[in-house]
This record gives sequence, structure tokens and C-alpha cells, in this order.
Amino acid sequence: MKITQIMLGKGFGGAERSFVDTTLALASRGHEVQAICHRKFVKREALEKAPGVRLSTVNAGSELDFITPRRIAKSIRGFGPQVVHTHLKRAAWHGGRGANLAGVPVVSKLHNYVQLNRYRYVHTLIGTTDDQRRHAIDLDWPEDRVVVIPNFSRLSPVQNSRFPKQSPLRLISYGRYVHKKGFDVLLKSYKELLDGGVDAELRIGGGGPEQDALFELARELGIADKVSLGVWIEDIGEALDQSDVFVLPSRDEPFGIVMLEAMARGLPIVSTRTQGPMQVLSDELAWLADVDSVESLAYALLQLVENPGVARKKADCALDAYRSTYHEEAVLPRLEALYHSVGLSVTSQRSRKL
Repeated sequence: MKITQIMLGKGFGGAERSFVDTTLALASRGHEVQAICHRKFVKREALEKAPGVRLSTVNAGSELDFITPRRIAKSIRGFGPQVVHTHLKRAAWHGGRGANLAGVPVVSKLHNYVQLNRYRYVHTLIGTTDDQRRHAIDLDWPEDRVVVIPNFSRLSPVQNSRFPKQSPLRLISYGRYVHKKGFDVLLKSYKELLDGGVDAELRIGGGGPEQDALFELARELGIADKVSLGVWIEDIGEALDQSDVFVLPSRDEPFGIVMLEAMARGLPIVSTRTQGPMQVLSDELAWLADVDSVESLAYALLQLVENPGVARKKADCALDAYRSTYHEEAVLPRLEALYHSVGLSVTSQRSRKL
């Protein structure tokens, strides 16, 4: 099958990771995949070198940019896909108009809780959780044109969890350094854990606008020598395998692919009760803490430390859930079925009109 994937952001977060992973996974399954991305996309090189992937780039502008959709339409016509899959609002708007000009149906992955005024050229929406599907329906999107297909990870699952691996206990978290990720809360909770007598180290991989503020907070708390900050993690699997516990301290998290990666590598997880994680995790799979609460997050971490047998059991349950529901081998067939369904539906509608 010929499939076009479109993402028009420059940086790299969870949505961009999903775009790259979906493109590469489809190509590895024998599909012909066209990837259309921003000319300055930071992970462009990963797509340029991928077998089975044809890369096209555009210099996408604002919503008033009328040139980009025409260029996308030209690229789509030259490739000839059966379906176009866009990621996030800008791609849905520019890519949707371009696909419409080229006469190709569009599915679009939401990733976030957004208004849908820029999704008018999309046939079917993909929500990553039931809550995102409810959000779309509440905004009057037709129920028969929104499906739930969860995010996935390409990380190979380990055989079984191992906790703890060594002392000091190694905590890990990573993502963009922005307010909604709650890394300031994690630093304060980690300080309480140390004050409670737990021997632990913390690594927060990533970077972003709050980097200087996080460095300053670590200095103020007197933990700068025990925290690793400001280093981007290239090999996620290796970083997780060198850690003991994964922490997701977000204030707002529509899904959280990082959570799946921790599940895959058998790490015990502590997460806040945000939208996405609460659709995936439960008390059986992880320790859950209140959003924006230093005390609750520190307490959850302490409970994990004091109950290693429970930690291993939760990690094993999370690993089983990853294998059955969130690994690429479980998710990609659902995505392929959607592509076929939308392609056949649109073709049938056009035939009836003729």
C-alpha cells in the first residue's frame, strides 16, 4: 500500500516521535511510504536514510500560507498514495488541503485536545485514547469518523522486569523542558526523597525554554550534584536499561509515549494522574500521584522504594500490557485496517456519485 505521512513541525516531541516511528514502522512492513516534513525538521536525517521511505520537504508557514498546500498536493500526486495521514493541527490544515486538491482521503491523528476548525478536509480522526475520542465528539465530530488507536513504541520489550538493579537507585525522566511537564515538581519531590534517607540519583533528559530555571532550582534545593540535567537522550532503550525507576511528573499529558518506552523496558513507573496516563496505567501497573503535588509524588516514590516486590509485580504487569496493546506489532495492524477502510469508503462514495 502507498501511504503518505505528514508532519510540519520543526522540533521533536511526542507527536514528532510518533510521526517518525509510524513512517519507519510502515516501511519496515513492506509499505511504500512518503514522508512530508518541514525543511528544518530536526529528525529529517532519520527519514532521508530510511529504506522504503520517500522524503519530501516544505517550508510550511502560518495558516494563511496558500503555497504550501499546493506544493504538498504536487508531491502527493507524484507519489500516488491511497491515503494521507497527518499529525497535529498544522499538518491537518496544510496537508488536508493539499490532499484534497490531489483527491486523496485524509486521516489525522489528534495527539492533543484541540479545536477542530482546521480539520475540515479530514475524513477520519484518530484519538490515542477514549478521552480524546470523547473530546472530538463533544465538538460535534461525527461518531462514525473518529476511532481510537493508541500510540505505540518500537522499543523491543525485555523478557522480564528487574528491580532494583543497583544502589544508589537511579531515577529517570525525559522530555521538553516546559511547564506542563512538571520537572520542577519532580526536582522538589526528589529532594524530599533524599531528605527521607533514600540513596538515589536523578536524570532528567531533554532541553527547552525552562532549562535555566531547572538548573537554578536544583542549585537552590542543594541537589545539583545529584541531578543530571540538560542532556538529550539519543538511545532511549540504553538510557532506560541503565535506570531503575521511570517518573512521569506531567501537569498535562494527552498520552505520553515516554510511558510506553518505560513499560517496554520493564521499569517500575510513577506517574501523575493526567489524561493520557490514566487511560493506560492503573494501580496494578504503576504508582499514581496527584497532579502538581510535590508531597504526593514524593510519597509515591517512597512507597515504590519501600516495596521492591510490589514494584517488580507492577512492572511485569505493565510489560505484559505493552506487549499486548502498545508495541508496534499490536498497533500497526489496526492502523493498516483503518487506511484500507477509509480508502475503500471514499472510493465507494465517489463511485456512487458518478
